[in-house]
Amino acid sequence: MYGLLIVDDEKSVVDSLALTIPWEDYGIQEVHRAYSAAEALDIASKYAVDIMITDIRMPEMDGLELILEIRRFSSKIRCIILSGHDEFEYAQKAIQYQAANYLLKPINTDELIQAVTKAIANIEHEWERISSFQQIQHALHANMPLLRNQLLKELLQNKAMSHQILAERLSMLEIPFASSDPFIMMVIRMEEEFSGYDLRSLSLLEYAVTNIAEEVFQHPFKLWHCITEQGYLVFLIKNSDLHALDSVDSHAVRLQNNVQKFLKGAISICLSTEQCFPDHLSDLYLASVSAINRNVGSNKSYFITLDKKDADSHEQQNLINLYEPPLLPNLLESGNWDEAISKISRILFLNEVGKELSHDQLFTVLLYLSSTFSISLKSQDTTVEEMLGEEFEFLLRKKSQLSGQRIYSWAEKMINQRRKQASNQLMNAHEQITSNVRTYIQKHLAEGISLQVIADYIGLHPVYLSKVYKTVTGETIGDYLYSLRMNRASYLLMNTDLKIADVSKALGFLAPPHFIKIFKKHYGCTPQEFRTR
Repeated sequence: MYGLLIVDDEKSVVDSLALTIPWEDYGIQEVHRAYSAAEALDIASKYAVDIMITDIRMPEMDGLELILEIRRFSSKIRCIILSGHDEFEYAQKAIQYQAANYLLKPINTDELIQAVTKAIANIEHEWERISSFQQIQHALHANMPLLRNQLLKELLQNKAMSHQILAERLSMLEIPFASSDPFIMMVIRMEEEFSGYDLRSLSLLEYAVTNIAEEVFQHPFKLWHCITEQGYLVFLIKNSDLHALDSVDSHAVRLQNNVQKFLKGAISICLSTEQCFPDHLSDLYLASVSAINRNVGSNKSYFITLDKKDADSHEQQNLINLYEPPLLPNLLESGNWDEAISKISRILFLNEVGKELSHDQLFTVLLYLSSTFSISLKSQDTTVEEMLGEEFEFLLRKKSQLSGQRIYSWAEKMINQRRKQASNQLMNAHEQITSNVRTYIQKHLAEGISLQVIADYIGLHPVYLSKVYKTVTGETIGDYLYSLRMNRASYLLMNTDLKIADVSKALGFLAPPHFIKIFKKHYGCTPQEFRTR
C-alpha cells in the first residue's frame, strides 16, 4: 500500500480529490492533504509519501519549486503536476524535475487515476529492479573491496564462524584462500612522516601502500588485506602455487623501500611465521602489533619477523576486545548500559582463572576507558576531571595499584551513575511531554481533539506518545480527555446558564445526543436532571 500527498492552495480542490476518489481501490492507504507548499514539505518529511499531486501555481512557492525542494531529501517520490496553463515552459521544467505526469485543469478524474496507477506501477517496477538478482550482483561487485576488508577484520577479531560459512563467504567474495592453505601475515604501521596528514589524505596514502604491496607481491603470491580499527594494514600472503613462502622476506623489504622512494615516508613491517589458514589469525595479529609496539622509538622504520614464542604468546590476547564490535562508545551512546559493563569485563578478564592483563595493558585499558567516558558520558554541568572522579586520579598516579578488578569497579560505577542520570533526564522529558499534552487538551477542548491531532502538535508518533503518557500517569490520553470533559460538564451545568447543546459544543462533542449519552453513563442521569437536582 502507498502514501499519497495532495497539494493545492485551493482547499476545496484538495478536499474534493481526497474524499471523492476511492483511493484504497487503487492501492493508496494514506491520503495526506496540504494547502501550501510549506505544509507539503512538512508532511513529506514526516510521513511515508510515495506519490505527490501538486498544483503548479501557488503563492510563496510554486509546484515546480516544491518538487525541487522535495528532491533534496527524496528522489523516490513520484510527482504529478496539475496546471491550468498549457505552456511549453512549464512542461519542459516538469520533465527536468522528473515529474511523473503533467495534467491540465479542469481535472479529469479518470486521467488522474490513470496517472496515479501508472506512478504506482513505476514504483513497483523500480523495487523489482532493485531487488533483482542482477542488481544484487552488481551491488556486490561494487562493494567487493569493502566486504573483503570486513571479513578479514572479523577473522582478526576472532569472530566465531563455522568452516562452511567461511568457505561460502570466501567463494562469494572471490578471495583466493581456502582451509589449510599455508600463509604468512604481514602487519604494516605507517610511521612518523605520515602522521601530519588529515584523515582523507591518510586514507589515500594507505590505498597507495596497498597498491604498491600488490604490485611487489603480484608474482607468485596472492594477497588479502584490510585496515584494522587500530590503523594497521594487515596482509595475508600465500603462494599462488602453494609452494614454499621462502621469498616473502625479500619482497617485504622491497615494499618498504618502494614506499620510502615513492611516498616519501617510512613503514614498519612485521612478518609472522608460516601458518595454516585460518588458524591463529587473531593471535598472530596481536603478537605482531605487540612486536611493533615494543620497537617504538628504536628506529624510524624497522623489519621484524615473529618467532614461534611471539606467535604463541597469550599475553596480548585480551586487548583485541577493545576493538571488537560492538564498540564501547556505541554501547554507551545508545544507552546499552548492561552490555557496556559486560564489554569492559571481557576486556579486563581472561576466562582462565588467575590470569590478568599486565600492568602496561591495564594502563592502556584505563586510558582507553577514560578517553571513551570523557566523550560519551560527560554532561554539560561537569568538568572532565569531576566526571572521572578521584579514583581515576589515584589509578593514574599510582600505577602499582592497578588491577583489573579495581578498574572494573571504577568503570562500573561511572556507567551506573550515567545510567541513573539518563533515566532521570528521560523521566523529566516524559513528564514535560505529559504536561504539554494536558495543556493542549485543556486549551482545545472545544475542538475536535484526536490522538493524531495531539501527536502532530507534540511532534511524536501517536503510539509512542500514548506509551509515554501512560507510563507517567498510569492512564491513557483518552481517559484524561473523558475525565476532563465530564468534570468540565458538571461545572458548566452547575455554574452557568448555557444550553445543553452549548455545553456539548464547549466540550468538543460533535452532537448533543452523543454528549447526553456519555454524560448519563458517567453520572447516572441526564445533563438536565443533573442541573435541576
